[in-house]
Amino acid sequence: MPATEVFEGGCLCGAIRYRASAAPLRVVICHCPMCRRHSGATALAFAHFPADAFAWIGGKPSRYRSSEYAERGFCPRRGSTLSMHEEVLSERVQVAVGSLDAPERVRPDDHVWTQHQLPWFEIADDRPRFRQSSSAVASKASALRET
Repeated sequence: MPATEVFEGGCLCGAIRYRASAAPLRVVICHCPMCRRHSGATALAFAHFPADAFAWIGGKPSRYRSSEYAERGFCPRRGSTLSMHEEVLSERVQVAVGSLDAPERVRPDDHVWTQHQLPWFEIADDRPRFRQSSSAVASKASALRET
């Protein structure tokens, strides 16, 4: 029987910890202005884990409703960016790749919202790029992020 893949991570101060007992369904780098503002970074990478294989094992993030269809999770003690929760993707938990203990174990599948990518921020990879949402995942957020 093959070993179950386990991914763990948490916030900077250690108050919040999580564990995923399955490989990510997908990993995406988002260039939208909301992700930039939420993270304070030029882009934000999310690993999508199946919700039924995911658990908060030490504390839980606070959530902020950032749009009609999504909430963003963060550490209530120190503010670390942790997660994204989209209504249309309720069967998944999206965690910020930077919060993984071993982020090098995942590889991005694509880039989304590249119409908002900062012109000086260049990523030299061969991953597909989408001006808005990826065609790989349905999203109600598309109408909200167009500016």
